[in-house]
Formats: sequence, structure tokens, C-alpha cells
Amino acid sequence: MVDEFNRKSSRDLDAGRFVALVALAFVVVSVLSSSAYAASPVVLGTADSFALLAGSTITNTGSTSITGDIGLCCTGVATTGFGPGANQVNQPGGALYIGPGTVAATAQDDLDIAYGNAAGQAVTNTVPVDLSLSGTPATPLLPGVYESTANGPLEVNTGLTLDFQGDPNAVFIFQGTTLDTAVGAAGSVPIVNGGASPSSCNIYWQLSDATQGVTLGSASAFKGTTMALGASVLGTGATVEGRILTRRSKAVNLDTNTITRSPCSTPSPGGGTTTTTTTPTPTPTPTSTAAPTTPAVTSPRRRIAAPSGTARLSGPRRPVRGPFTVSVTGRAIQSVTFYVDGRRRGSVRARPGRTKFKLRIDPRRQSRRVHRVTARVTFTTASRTARTTRHVTYRRPLLTPRAPRFTG
Repeated sequence: MVDEFNRKSSRDLDAGRFVALVALAFVVVSVLSSSAYAASPVVLGTADSFALLAGSTITNTGSTSITGDIGLCCTGVATTGFGPGANQVNQPGGALYIGPGTVAATAQDDLDIAYGNAAGQAVTNTVPVDLSLSGTPATPLLPGVYESTANGPLEVNTGLTLDFQGDPNAVFIFQGTTLDTAVGAAGSVPIVNGGASPSSCNIYWQLSDATQGVTLGSASAFKGTTMALGASVLGTGATVEGRILTRRSKAVNLDTNTITRSPCSTPSPGGGTTTTTTTPTPTPTPTSTAAPTTPAVTSPRRRIAAPSGTARLSGPRRPVRGPFTVSVTGRAIQSVTFYVDGRRRGSVRARPGRTKFKLRIDPRRQSRRVHRVTARVTFTTASRTARTTRHVTYRRPLLTPRAPRFTG
């Protein structure tokens, strides 16, 4: 009887321990899952300083104020409504860059990388087309990566409230085809519990429609950085706290708007935050080049020429199943930074005798079938440094189901 009682007590104790371990494992998995799928900041590179970036034309009506750099590159290259006087674009701080060969061209290269990074981050929540239904004042959206239903359009029809939960480094990423906001407060994006101001630096909108990307309603108050493949149209009196970044060959239309690229708070190496500020600089005379350059074309092999050196990006020519290597070879190369689908994978710096910079990629660990490898090459001489970016695309073949094997 005593032995049976002891055995029963031992079984009960083991069962209790098992339940406790299962509960602990559930908590650990939940914590790891939430951290693994948290949105991470999108690195904009040289595009960071721009309040407005367009690819073909910038057209303005009325008195518009833009604080931050303005860039226009690289197709068509024309502006309307710029210059001294009333009903023109006023630029309290920042510089104006127009045409190929300017900082605007480099910013477009970096915008390519940033766009890919935002598009490649894992979705944490799928939301209805009308974001107002999810982010209400009573139940605001929390930081994460949000995708519109079926990766379709995004709309703000009765306001969109975002809750940063007091964390200045929290990130919101919205993935969709287009963005449309209503007129006035109904199309605005208020922030609550924003932590260190301004939190709008960590709101990103990745928009994939090639025709029309952004349409902001008149008198709406928008927040965040838009990265759009299509054109951007700002309604009369709409304000933006963030950036309007429109990719190559697409236009931006302004109408009595205010765009403010505010200084951002970012994590410092030793913890805490550091604040990056923009010092207003005189606006230089716009410059333009008669023959715009053509955007980089994806190909298995691409030769790069820069004032201070040359380089060649090589990669696979056919679909690949196993690990492979992409490489940059050339002269006067200081360093090469590799990205896969917009995510930084590593940087290789020059050393005596090095002429080849390589990155090994395992496609079996990638979730998509088609991928883009980007190599950002920094050339250097004793007097100057130049940068350029080129791309190569690789594909994984479709897996062919194996025929079942029968043994008898």
C-alpha cells in the first residue's frame, strides 16, 4: 500500500512538472516569435536626407513649403512651380538636386535597396483595405509589419491611430499596392505614446503599383515615409511629416503643401538613442543634364564604370538549386556591401592584392523563388570617393514532385 501511494505521488509530481515545462516552453516560444517577427528599421542611405524625391517631374501649384532635400532623377527631369515669388516652392532647409550625376541619382539607387527591404520583411498582421477599421482611437495599431488583404490597396478613410507604446525605436511598415487617404482629419494619421519625438521617422509605406502610388486627401495630416513605384499626388493643403519618395520615371504633383523631413532618433552603439539633425543649407542653383541616364538593368553580368575605378558584378546565369557565389571584380575598389532582397548580408573591404569581392548564397534558405542580389561598390582614389549600385537576379527552379516509390 505504501509503495503504491509513493508511485502515485511520483506520477502526480512528474505530471505537474510536465505541465510547468509545457507552459514555460509556450512562453519562451511566444516571446521568441514576437521578437523574430518584429519590424526592423528600413535603412534609406543617401535617400534619408530627402523630404521629396521624384523620378520624372515635380509639378507645384500654390505656395508649398518643403524642409529637407529635394531630388529629381532620372527620366524627363522637369519642374514646374519652382523659383522665387508667390505660389512657388519654398525650401526653408535642404538642397535641390536635379538630373543624373547628382546626389538624387545615388538616392534613387539607395531607395531601390530600401524598397526591397520593406517589401521583404515578414508580415505580422493582415488588415482590411481600410486601415481605419483596424487602427481606431480605442484600439490603435501596434508596431509591426502590416499587409493589406491580398496585398492590395491601402486606405485611410476615418483616421488611422498608431500606438508606439512609448518606444521611440518601434517600427511600422505597411505593404500594399496603392495608398489613398480621405480629406481632412478623416485621412490623417495621429500618433499616441510616441516616445521620443518624432516617431514618424519609423513609419514606412511600401507601395507596388507602377501607375499611381500615393494620393493624399486635401488638408489631411499624413505621417511616415512613402516608397512608391507609381506617381504621388498631394491634395490641396495636405501636410506630410516624413518623406515622399517616388521611384524612377514617376512624377510628383504638389498643391499648397507642407512636407517636413524631421530629425530622427536612432539606436546608438552603446544603447539609448542619438538624434540626427539636419542643418539648413542654402539652396543651390538647379542643375540638369541634357541626356538622362538609364536606370540599372538587371542582368547576370554588369560592368560598372566610375570616375575612380571599374567593377564587374557576376552571378548565376541559370536557375540554381544549391549554394552559389556572386562576385565583384575590378580596380580601385575600397569596399563592397552585398544585399539580398534589400537585406544587408555583409561587407567586404579591400586589402593588398584583393581584386575580387565575393558573397556566398544558399538559395535553399530563401523563401521566395526569385531573388535580387545588390552590390553597392565604393570606389576610392587619393582625392575622391564614388559609389555605384548594380543588381543581379537569381532564380530557384520549381521543385518537381518525386514519383512515389512502391516496394512489395
